[in-house]
Amino acid sequence: MSLKNNFLLALAALACLLQPVSSVAQDVATGIGRRNDFKITLLSLGSGSTRITYERAFSNRNSGEVTLGIVGLGWDWMNHSSPHGLLTKVAYKWILAPQLSSSSWLAGFYVKPEFVWARFMYGSNRRDEFGFPQKCPELTLQMALLAECGYQLVLDWFVFDVYCGLGPSFGTGNSNNYYHSFMLFPSDGWLAFTAGFRVGVAF
Repeated sequence: MSLKNNFLLALAALACLLQPVSSVAQDVATGIGRRNDFKITLLSLGSGSTRITYERAFSNRNSGEVTLGIVGLGWDWMNHSSPHGLLTKVAYKWILAPQLSSSSWLAGFYVKPEFVWARFMYGSNRRDEFGFPQKCPELTLQMALLAECGYQLVLDWFVFDVYCGLGPSFGTGNSNNYYHSFMLFPSDGWLAFTAGFRVGVAF
């Protein structure tokens, strides 16, 4: 291989290596703060599931979120029904009022539509005609489209996100009226309600 080709290859490799560095330097120069975060929903741990969210800011007003929930990885203090399954959530956020004290694109008051899909098995809390608990597990397959609002506070690397929302839901339902991300009102109806908070790290 000629010296010219070796030089071109080395130049291309150097450009690839310096691209992330120049991107970070550009962010600093333009005042752009942290644009990614990982968050965990703390209260979900006490209801028998673990939910982890990744968020990426596309601009100073828009970001996307993806949440993966492992139902059964937690302590089901609420229903004691031994759930196990999966939960996924996808959302697109609009920042309406940025947090003035932060340069992060993730911070501020927001609204978002969120699609939720949950599929899990759980032990029924129903009792038979003699008052004994039923041992037969039940299957839940439930979906919801939620309109949510919230505020995400970013202090350097620390993230605190509080939110609430409503929207239509459809699926099999269950006797616990809990879907590891929302509840129905009434319990045999179609209106889903969600609220909670998450903590995480921004980078």
